[in-house]
Amino acid sequence: MMLKPQSGLNAFFHVHVQTSLYILEITKQLYESINFDFVIYDIFGAGELVKEYLQVPGVVSSPIFLIPPEFLKTLPFHPNADMPFQPEEISEKLLNQMEHKFGVKPKNNLQFMNNKGDVCLVYTSRYFQPNSESFGENNIFIGPSISKRKTNIKFPLESLKEKKVIYISMGTLLEGLEPFFNTCIDTFSDFDGIVVMAIGDRNDISKIKEAPDNFIIAPYVPQSEVLNEADVFITHGGMNSVHDAIHYNVPFVIIPHDKDQPMIAQRLTELEAAHRLLKEHVNVHTLKEAVTDVLSNEKYKYGIRKLNDSFLECGGSKEAIAVIESLLNKVKL
Repeated sequence: MMLKPQSGLNAFFHVHVQTSLYILEITKQLYESINFDFVIYDIFGAGELVKEYLQVPGVVSSPIFLIPPEFLKTLPFHPNADMPFQPEEISEKLLNQMEHKFGVKPKNNLQFMNNKGDVCLVYTSRYFQPNSESFGENNIFIGPSISKRKTNIKFPLESLKEKKVIYISMGTLLEGLEPFFNTCIDTFSDFDGIVVMAIGDRNDISKIKEAPDNFIIAPYVPQSEVLNEADVFITHGGMNSVHDAIHYNVPFVIIPHDKDQPMIAQRLTELEAAHRLLKEHVNVHTLKEAVTDVLSNEKYKYGIRKLNDSFLECGGSKEAIAVIESLLNKVKL
């Protein structure tokens, strides 16, 4: 009988072990005909194992904040945790299989969510990174990759010109947000401007009440173009959307839900670029108060401009290429 790992931590760990075995098998096949110079990989997953297997330089690519060491210590995967995580027997067997077949295994249980390499490219600025002093010079903050996305979405952009604009988007993955969107309609029905509300395709538009004429509601909108006109952005705080808004100098009302969003919201609040609301505290009064605060307080505009300036000072893709070339040249010497 096939044993299945328990839910939660064991399920997370087991999936990474299984996926790593699959990736290492593919790498082994490719290695029979290709001599690799280096490997570039995400901060999560099997990348560091592949680097060790190939015995080549490794470049970590992190589209999110680096996780501060003091936070890592609080995780059960950390070797020195008060109650350290212990993999289930089925995962231990796969780890032994990995070491026997490929000669590698994770250095510790934390590795799958904190890969290391010779250098790490971080797609934000050192100024935005929380606890940036904890990360050495081999962490290169190259700034976000912002590009204007091609879209076929028809949208009345002209209606936003010369108006105050609130843009509301909680990303594409969250569902069950119909009550939140209805609260937004109640809150801003008398707003002297335009409210653009992107509800995604996981929320039922039939459960969203009829909105007044100052609302534009759609599953998706051309985000870059809307942000270019927006005065405030109400969002869950996903990193891609946050980077986009900073690029267009739009301050936030940020309502984090999960994953890295609380950390992003905390940092934006520290840098006076956002008014943070806990999702449990969202109602007509708190939402209107938050938007009024952001629209009327110059500190948020200043905070966003400082963040945007920090992005402009980053070296971008050219610096990333130079860092990789320098790494390879050192190896060849």
